[in-house]
Amino acid sequence: MTTAAADSSANMKKIVRLGAVLFTVTAITGMILGAVNEITREPIRRTQARLREEALAMSLPEADGFESVEVTGAGAMIKGIDEGRKGGLPAGYCITVSSPGYGGPIEVVVGITESGGLRAISILSQSETPGLGAKAAAPAFSGQFSNKGGSRLSVVKGGGAAPDQIEAISGATITSQAVTSGVNAALEYWRDNLKGRD
Repeated sequence: MTTAAADSSANMKKIVRLGAVLFTVTAITGMILGAVNEITREPIRRTQARLREEALAMSLPEADGFESVEVTGAGAMIKGIDEGRKGGLPAGYCITVSSPGYGGPIEVVVGITESGGLRAISILSQSETPGLGAKAAAPAFSGQFSNKGGSRLSVVKGGGAAPDQIEAISGATITSQAVTSGVNAALEYWRDNLKGRD
């Protein structure tokens, strides 16, 4: 056997050995990740369900229970609807919307009273910039939506805001606009599809 052939054979064995090691490491890693996913799936689901229940309660606090409502004729922003009930009677609706923010989708639960007034909002999930857009969940911003009328809202920068205006988060106008657009979409959906529903 020539030296070149011997070197080629040694290189081939080395490649096969490295391939086998890589395959083994990948297979073991895959099994570990699969096991971790299986172990954490249910706790994650329970946590998400609890956070959603808390968001519904914060957005429509007068309700003592919620029932899911079928979404019909909704635009892309509307992700879910829950009818709030108090003592078995309708108390309003919580409409979950998803609006494109600066760092990704912002999911907001919008509480709307039986008469169509904006009760409150709760940020369910967001991936906005910490210290800027992430402030959307803080009461200083989200609290501005509490007990507003049912008219279309707009975002303003600086200064005082009129009853149909929301003051933007400093340095996070895109986030402020995204949340407000989602709230407007929920109010519009209520007017077009849920107003006067038994």
